[in-house]
Amino acid sequence: MLSLSLSMVEGHQCHRLAILHRAKLVGKAFKATSPNGRFSEGAKAISKRTLSRIEVIGKNLFYFFDTDTVLHFHFGMSGRFSVWNEAEAEAPKETTRLELRGHGLVGHLSAMTVQHGDLELYEKKKQALGEDPVRDDAVATRAWEKVRASKKSIGALVMDQSVVAGVGNIYRAELLYKAGLH
Repeated sequence: MLSLSLSMVEGHQCHRLAILHRAKLVGKAFKATSPNGRFSEGAKAISKRTLSRIEVIGKNLFYFFDTDTVLHFHFGMSGRFSVWNEAEAEAPKETTRLELRGHGLVGHLSAMTVQHGDLELYEKKKQALGEDPVRDDAVATRAWEKVRASKKSIGALVMDQSVVAGVGNIYRAELLYKAGLH
């Protein structure tokens, strides 16, 4: 297998998956289908189109096909996006929303949220998300201003994806423990 298969994915793991997928998938066009039928329209929209770039903001992944179509997904609690060499590929599961085939590779995506759209979809999602501390373009002061202006508990704010994108319950607990905060 050429990709991570994780459950309870945190933001840094999404970035790690994107690094692997950039190396193996970007610059290639794939035949896309929806084995379980829950993403048929989206599969049709990206089929045989070149994957041009991958962006990650927190736990949200954006795969850009050609210059105008975006695949957005969020794993949720148990999603995965596995890629195999064709000879080693597993059969799709009943949760497999998207299958990519081509260039001797097979990819299966299972995720809580899987949608497609144009660049406006990406821009709207990006605007709704907070700062992703793993991204080079993150601005810590923007997140801090949201924290200072809120009356929510620090635990709720750390988990709020519109404040800090990518932090899940595991990191919330560790960060607050290390900081000595309840």
